[in-house]
Amino acid sequence: MRRLVTVIEAFLLSLLFVFTSCTYKVQPSVLAMNGENFSALNKTAVKSKADGKRNKFLCYGFSKNQIAHFKNAVYKNTAAALSVRINFDSKGKPKLPEYPYALGFLYEEDLALIGSDEGKLLSRNLFKGDYLECQKNNFRISFSVSSSQDIPCGFFVYTTKPATVSEFRITEAKIGWDNSTEVPVFACGADGGVVTWNFSSADFSSAKSLFPTENSFKKVMPKIEVGLFPLEDNGTWKKQMAVGLDFCGEKIDVRLQKKQEKIMLQTGALRKGYAEVHAINHPELVSSMMLTANNPSLSKNKFSKVLAPLKTDLGLVMDWPQGNWRVEDYELYQWYQFPEVLFFDFANYKIQNQFFTRLAYFVEKAGYKGTLVGNDFVENKHGYNAHDYKAEDLAAFFTTAEIQEFTLNEREYLLREILETNRIIIKNSDGTYKAGKGAVISICRESPRYLRYTFLAHESWHGIYFIDEDFRNLVSACYNMFDPDSMEFLKTFWETQPGLGYDRSDEYLMQNEFMAYIMQQSFSNIAPYFLQVAGRGSVNRIQKEGAAYIRNTGAQAFVDAGQILNDYAFEQWGLACGRVSLMIRE
Repeated sequence: MRRLVTVIEAFLLSLLFVFTSCTYKVQPSVLAMNGENFSALNKTAVKSKADGKRNKFLCYGFSKNQIAHFKNAVYKNTAAALSVRINFDSKGKPKLPEYPYALGFLYEEDLALIGSDEGKLLSRNLFKGDYLECQKNNFRISFSVSSSQDIPCGFFVYTTKPATVSEFRITEAKIGWDNSTEVPVFACGADGGVVTWNFSSADFSSAKSLFPTENSFKKVMPKIEVGLFPLEDNGTWKKQMAVGLDFCGEKIDVRLQKKQEKIMLQTGALRKGYAEVHAINHPELVSSMMLTANNPSLSKNKFSKVLAPLKTDLGLVMDWPQGNWRVEDYELYQWYQFPEVLFFDFANYKIQNQFFTRLAYFVEKAGYKGTLVGNDFVENKHGYNAHDYKAEDLAAFFTTAEIQEFTLNEREYLLREILETNRIIIKNSDGTYKAGKGAVISICRESPRYLRYTFLAHESWHGIYFIDEDFRNLVSACYNMFDPDSMEFLKTFWETQPGLGYDRSDEYLMQNEFMAYIMQQSFSNIAPYFLQVAGRGSVNRIQKEGAAYIRNTGAQAFVDAGQILNDYAFEQWGLACGRVSLMIRE
């Protein structure tokens, strides 16, 4: 690294060095950052106004404290950026074919160029643009520095059009643009870039100079936030408004909610996260595209554990590249629309069983509820293909284990640690647990792909049911007015089918499963699904008359309930039966 710290500090502590290195007598600038004025390294920088003709360069030096602040920001986040606001003078009709401008950094060896040979500063990496392409005269540009680079001792703004500069900040490193406010923002990586007023695409190909390209200890891949201009009308559940995003051939459709302001995509979810992205339909609805760092706390810890979830839309989970998981056994997500819901995707059934089988018997299995089964059940019994648990049941499970001094397995202790970290359960002073807020759901990579979609929907509706009282009240109303004969068929099916064994005396469970079995498939497939269930030989051997009733009525009671639930889900969240995500990967 070429930081000549002692020389730079001498420059900042004594003006004598600067006087002998520059042709201009250094003065304090009228501009400041972090409570301290910059040093104006040329006359134009004193008032931070350039005429774009004889005076095209505004050169500034950082104070010792400003350098320390910049250095600390880079150290903490592996990169940081300098943000500058530019205001061009709109007077006068342009007479030249171009009016270039640029932002660049200064290093100790550059000081001798100031006032004598400033043109040489333009041969380095810059964040540059052309005034003739500007759609507004007032905007902000942000230029990043990575941990592999020297910390600059200053910066310069070059302009061939009269302009003033102001509002300097050290900010997080980012790449992209934001057109959601009166003052647009443009940001580039450490390699520089070009300010482009094309608000339908962004180039993230230089992100590898700032951010990790894989998840590892203390490092986690960044995220992409796409801003949206809010809609009052997002269409219907059959024809929903959507924005399409194309990541070098990987296309993602984003269905829109009413008044939705942004979406988030983890670069780890994409085949090519560091690539150009284009809005391919309804680009006018996109207000920003910005790639920024994730919190380092999301990385796996020194014990190779992942305790904090990645925030994502569940539609990206299905084909999330497993090589981008933070640990091999599972990935942990936070549902973007419902942040209180944690979502596990496990590598195989064995791992999922070690996490959840004992819990499944404790919470739901008839004849075992409230008891802690032995390790033979965990190793040899298959609880469920997918799981869902509310905070109250999770707290009760770990409290019972504590009171009984029951030794859990390593995975269950990890689950407890994850739940505590995310405040889904809270430890009391006596070692027992109380419910916090939220729920946990899981699916597994070992399940066939078509079943993963069904399980994803089924378990996700349970997650919403656990955390949303208004939704529970609607489900209760549908449940209580449901056709009694159809209800008896459904409860008998749950009670008698191998692998289910639901406790029909548990009214909360019955209502929750009633909703999920209806909403786990698309609205058009509700009747076919229940008719298929009614046609199974195993079902007819147990309840022949009930199965005949469902076939004779065309499963209409389930369709009627599904209509009510489907309409509510779309109005509230932009979701629908069988569809618990807003993003679809083509």
